[in-house]
Amino acid sequence: MYFGWKTVIAGAIIACWGYGSWYYGMGALLLPLTQEFGWTRTQLTLAFSMRSIEGGLEGPIGGWLIDRYGERKITIISTIIACVGLVAVLYVKTIWQFVIVWGFIVSLGFNLGLYDTVNSAVAKWFHRDRSRAIGIVTIGGGLGAPVIVPIMAFIIQDYGWRSALIFVIVSTAALCIPLAWFFMKDHPPEFYGMLPDGDHLRVKEGEEPTKVDYGYDFTPKEALKTKSFWMMLVAFMLNGGTLAMITIHQMAFHQSLGIDALAAAGILGLMATISLGGRFLTVTLGNKYTERQYIMLGYTLRTIGLVIFIYARTIPIIMIFALFYGVGYGITIPSQTSLRANYFGRKAYATITGYTTMFGAITNVAYPVFAAWIYDTTGSYIQAFWIVTALQAFAIVFMYLAKKPEPPIGVVAPVSI
Repeated sequence: MYFGWKTVIAGAIIACWGYGSWYYGMGALLLPLTQEFGWTRTQLTLAFSMRSIEGGLEGPIGGWLIDRYGERKITIISTIIACVGLVAVLYVKTIWQFVIVWGFIVSLGFNLGLYDTVNSAVAKWFHRDRSRAIGIVTIGGGLGAPVIVPIMAFIIQDYGWRSALIFVIVSTAALCIPLAWFFMKDHPPEFYGMLPDGDHLRVKEGEEPTKVDYGYDFTPKEALKTKSFWMMLVAFMLNGGTLAMITIHQMAFHQSLGIDALAAAGILGLMATISLGGRFLTVTLGNKYTERQYIMLGYTLRTIGLVIFIYARTIPIIMIFALFYGVGYGITIPSQTSLRANYFGRKAYATITGYTTMFGAITNVAYPVFAAWIYDTTGSYIQAFWIVTALQAFAIVFMYLAKKPEPPIGVVAPVSI
């Protein structure tokens, strides 16, 4: 098996644990923490949202570290940081302690080691099959909600939230560190005498080796000078915060409608499970359509899903929301990751991704905190949900304008031989 596919499988498992416990799992922790410590939803949502501020601050530097020192080293170090941070969470007493520990220490580990490095490794080891490979990794991430969140909800209900975090600490360390050590590399395939996608050069006697064109690798500075980068960035920003808002507030919102905690957790898990359909779509169709086309379709489905989310009051209608938003979310996640590599190349992929993370942190914090503030002020989420839905719709327009950039004038794209 081509080593890149081993990295994909390992990355899918790492993403499952990272997204399931740290990203989706926040919804399961919201009410237990507010009940024990008396914190408001706005305070706790702001604390959870620090993950995006940390990701934004760390993004460019973390991307440079990944490109400089390699995905395997950074994944192992970051996993250790995440687990140490989760141990510290067990002992917090005040909201400020929680903000610092969860928002910066835990989030540094998960942001850098269980998200950025995995996507960077896969993007660098694939070219032709990149959409398919990244789609498989995001399928693993999508499984995090139906696999990890119900386990966390069960442990919280019977044994408390601290026991749930202990489960996360032990399982994350036991899985992610060995997977990174054995199935990730610190350099692209050319460093090890291989080619992306597992290709082999066929050379006939007396002929020069076939040249393989992998497109132009933009430097971070060159990428920032393109219109495409900024149109893409605005689209990502307008879209990105909607998922943060849903994952943090969906369980609390549905519990306010009379749905019990386990059922509400099941709805979040259902949405993520349905998102696997969108991820399978990108895996199955691969390069038949462009990443930009996939993203525009995903944004449209997410907008429709949010409208249904606002009106849904019964389980059957809520399931329709989960269908539309889940499929749209599933299509969007791998396509956005692949689009960055397709537009700007592999060499500085992690650094360029770091810049998008830095700016994307704005809405990842603003949307869920705004929703919590509206709830604490009015006793209802509805006004906030409508405003965020309108912003999600605008993301379609900006993605339409984000055409693939041309290399700088006078620059000839290099080829691998």
